Amino acid sequence: MINVSNIERFAIHDGPGIRTTVFLKGCPLHCPWCANPETWTVNPVVMHQERLCEHCQTCMHVCPNQAVSFENGTYQLDRSRCTVCGRCVQNCIPGALSINGAAMKEEEIIKTVLRDRDYYEESGGGVTFSGGEPLFQKEAIIELLKQAKAAGLHTAVETTGMYETEHLKACEPYIDLFLFDIKHTDPKILQETTGASWELVKQNFTYLSDRRPQDVIVRVPVIPGFNDNALKEIIAFAKEYHVKAVNLLPYHSLGKTKWHQLQKEYRYEDEPGMKPEVLKSYEDDVVSIGG
Repeated sequence: MINVSNIERFAIHDGPGIRTTVFLKGCPLHCPWCANPETWTVNPVVMHQERLCEHCQTCMHVCPNQAVSFENGTYQLDRSRCTVCGRCVQNCIPGALSINGAAMKEEEIIKTVLRDRDYYEESGGGVTFSGGEPLFQKEAIIELLKQAKAAGLHTAVETTGMYETEHLKACEPYIDLFLFDIKHTDPKILQETTGASWELVKQNFTYLSDRRPQDVIVRVPVIPGFNDNALKEIIAFAKEYHVKAVNLLPYHSLGKTKWHQLQKEYRYEDEPGMKPEVLKSYEDDVVSIGG
């Protein structure tokens, strides 16, 4: 079994061709711009949409753990008390509450992915495992990757590089393409902002790029005030290893509503989305702008 956040069909920005992207739960990082904060934990989480809430307080009354309250008429969830029993969700008539995350059998996931096999074969696509960090659930991801390859699927992973290299070595034979995040090359800035260890990220990146540079695409989320003034250094580092491509991904705020649904403070609340044209000066023979 492996804990899944979401399965997105007909994805076109997560590797070549038409793909199905499987978003897995669990991540060792805490990037303040994260588009999928609901995947930080491997456990299911309750999410609340304020725009749908009628403030009837039914959820508060049915919660067996007294985890729900309404302070000044605003929904609050004490996640230290919440056991994600689902009572509040079941009784929420307007549908303001939902649970993200469920355990699925590996074969069930592959069966779902294979529904679109014809599209993969026609477009050169396949399955992409994302997250969170898809290699976070160690034993389960290896089994999932094995089953994907046994089914003849092209496999890609969107990865942070934050895991032991021995685990990467165990997964590597079943992965056709690595979409590898390089967020910053300054160890202190990277650690303080995201919780990542540059030493470990670099170790895993160099392991892959030394062995299979043609199967590595570096992805750089360009974040205002974090790494937008360090792109030359990041690109230069990536190009040293002759990887297949470097993608610059302009900052967007599409994940902001998820932060709100989790009652988390979003640091980039007033930051406008970045137009791709801003990054055109970095485009060359191995750099592309966008997905």
